[in-house]
Amino acid sequence: MGAFTGSTKFGLFENSQAQKGTNEYFTAYNYTSADALSGDGCFALDYNSYGGGATGLEYIPVDPENESYMFSASLKTYQRSYLNRLGSGHLGFACYDANKNFISHHQAFSTSNTTLSRAAAAGDTKIYITNADSAMVSNMNSATSHIRSLNFYFASSPYPTVGGYSRYNMYANVVQNSITQTAQGDWEITFTTGLPNWGYSFAVGTNLGRAYAGGSYNYALGAPVYPETWTTYTTGVMKGYVTNTASSGANFRDQTKFIRFLNLINYNYRTENAGDSARYYLDNIFLYRLKPPTPVQISQGKTHNSNFDSSELRQKLASVTKFKKTRRGGQKRSDFF
Repeated sequence: MGAFTGSTKFGLFENSQAQKGTNEYFTAYNYTSADALSGDGCFALDYNSYGGGATGLEYIPVDPENESYMFSASLKTYQRSYLNRLGSGHLGFACYDANKNFISHHQAFSTSNTTLSRAAAAGDTKIYITNADSAMVSNMNSATSHIRSLNFYFASSPYPTVGGYSRYNMYANVVQNSITQTAQGDWEITFTTGLPNWGYSFAVGTNLGRAYAGGSYNYALGAPVYPETWTTYTTGVMKGYVTNTASSGANFRDQTKFIRFLNLINYNYRTENAGDSARYYLDNIFLYRLKPPTPVQISQGKTHNSNFDSSELRQKLASVTKFKKTRRGGQKRSDFF
């Protein structure tokens, strides 16, 4: 179980229990020894922040196609805001591709997939598509701009899989109510700006589909309000890519190869910024890679090979008494497995 790889790691994250006695990799927070769920200290949000995004500096390699994971973090409010609010905010991760490009919500999928019925060129503000189902038509007419988005899939590009991840996007760039059926039976769509020169031909038959915004990141642990006692938030087993829809939950966007820790600091009450924001502690940021299943287990439909149930691991992670507080990096595998 290679998740526990040394005193400076807890799961796959480096220094995620502040084992180094610093805020290395988690520089949006400060190190403190005032309180801790494990070891000698933890991270503290000890300054005013009203909804800003905090991303860990470490890119963690993941293989969602072949491996299963669980994600967890522990938090505690130690000072309420000027309006008596607890600390709060989304918790999860940001997804990145093999080149460490951030994978945005709209880049990871498409629906209502179709093809170009007529050739186009860079700079054109109109395209013509072969088919337009009811979802394509209704959403291209939506008053919400981010719904009016298209992804392109060029066969010779790095992103040829129709309906999957593509960095060739016309995001929020379709003119509202511009989709109309022509006398020839295909459909015309107008853009607010011209097609970019992506280095590929907009030939007849080029694949494209509708995309739209979900959440900016993957909020695997939701958007909780943090109690004034240490509280651990944990996902179930995460595996595979989310397809056919925008992904902002506890799973991976298509072609995710790296993740980084993500916290939207005090986001739940971000408009309450006339005085001191809430302060909170963060500890035990934990990404655990489960053992891959054996061939027999695969035939039984199991996603991982382990002698524990995922619910059992969640229960142990949530139990403060399971953590050793007498030394930095005090966790042992026997605490959990």
